[in-house]
Amino acid sequence: MAATGRERILQAAAELFAAQGFAATSTREIAERAGVRQPSLYAHFRVKSDILLELLVETLRPAVSQADVLMLSPLPARDRLVALLDFDIRALFAGRRPVAVLGLLPEVRGPEFAEAHELRERLRTGYTALIRDVLTALGHPPGEEYLRRISGIVFAVVESINLRRYEDPSLTVDDAVRDTTTAILRILGA
Repeated sequence: MAATGRERILQAAAELFAAQGFAATSTREIAERAGVRQPSLYAHFRVKSDILLELLVETLRPAVSQADVLMLSPLPARDRLVALLDFDIRALFAGRRPVAVLGLLPEVRGPEFAEAHELRERLRTGYTALIRDVLTALGHPPGEEYLRRISGIVFAVVESINLRRYEDPSLTVDDAVRDTTTAILRILGA
């Protein structure tokens, strides 16, 4: 199935933003790389920042939904955390390769990216709750400060998947899921 104009615009923008930064990328360049006319780009996106916002939220939405489902699941805590790790890592692999880098762009700190910030915080909250449940199930209910620190480490490890992919293009999704899950469970003592 051929990619739609919108999809081609998003892919082109992801590549250009990652390679040369948001500010240095023009909508003309995005349209050219996507193989569409510039007016077509504006038919899909009002302004350039809307493109970057969509790139960020399209990666976060499915993981947040999965975290919400797993929070209510009757599965044991460890199994729920492993399921979220599996889902999130596979989603990062399936998505546009440079998207994780885009979240580090300085422009993303602006208020026009509030939806992405809120989704990222909801995902982080989901991980934190599952980590609390795992540690509690192990007989080590964490204090709030420790939980904040350890969940920050876990979240950073998951978000580093695209960096690992960049450094090792031969990394498979199954290896990434296995290695990351094993490392996180060891960090938690599970």
